[in-house]
Amino acid sequence: MKTKNGVSFGLLSGVFWGLGLTISAYIFSIFTDLSPFVVAAAHDFLSIFILLGYLLFKEGKVRFSIFLNIRNVSVIIGALLAGPIGMQANLYAVKYIGSSLASSVSAIYPAVSVILAFFFLKHKVSKNTVFGILLIIAGIIAQTYKVEQVNSFYIGILCALICAFAWGSESVLSSFAMESDLSEIEALLIRQVTSFLSYLVIVLFTHHSLAEVANGQLFGLLIVFAAFNMISYLAYYMAINRLQPAKATGLNVSYVVWTVLFAAMFLGTPLTVLTIITSFVVMAGVYIIIKE
Repeated sequence: MKTKNGVSFGLLSGVFWGLGLTISAYIFSIFTDLSPFVVAAAHDFLSIFILLGYLLFKEGKVRFSIFLNIRNVSVIIGALLAGPIGMQANLYAVKYIGSSLASSVSAIYPAVSVILAFFFLKHKVSKNTVFGILLIIAGIIAQTYKVEQVNSFYIGILCALICAFAWGSESVLSSFAMESDLSEIEALLIRQVTSFLSYLVIVLFTHHSLAEVANGQLFGLLIVFAAFNMISYLAYYMAINRLQPAKATGLNVSYVVWTVLFAAMFLGTPLTVLTIITSFVVMAGVYIIIKE
């Protein structure tokens, strides 16, 4: 049952991550001068309250002692990678090359998770899982091979690659911490608090202000953005804890297909034959992981 739940959580994390990316692309299409630093800081600030509310509702208390456990430092490191580095790189990639292409390139992060989990956590990875992940990456490469170049194309691709490494590292570091008595939502709370404080420092030193989000429409979109991403994050951490990083990231990467679908539905992004075929290839890789 634990494995079955892990599969469901892994797929659910992909659906809501795709929704979150589509919302972020919509935000930047309307507010073109908005700083990604401010968006990320506001996103993490809102997410902390969402997590605290969920913890109080579910557990009736918040264990602040989790921030003092030396083992949980790995979550803090993962938060710095996935937050200020990974999330920021992802937002810039979305801003420069669009949500669909940014998703496709950054989606190689399961390969990073497999390699790091094998060498540092000594996790065994089955051949079927490796094949499924390779099939996913092949579909992603095929999807992005012939792309019309846009402004800052190479900068956007580089940002997406940095994002992939950061996200792949995060899953392994958080898995290490959750091998103790740390729950998934507590690990996520540590991640979001660390990420927010990091962004707050960046915003202050870059002379930006959180007042930039003092717009009714923008603030409403940010709440939806944060809510979707928190559902995705929590489902992802649950999948990591139940399935280990390799399978969890392999399922989470289905967000590539969902992002393409949502971008076509809500943003009017063209849906080409190549995109449809390669999306099926990606989902075939996901199916192999699920079946295994």
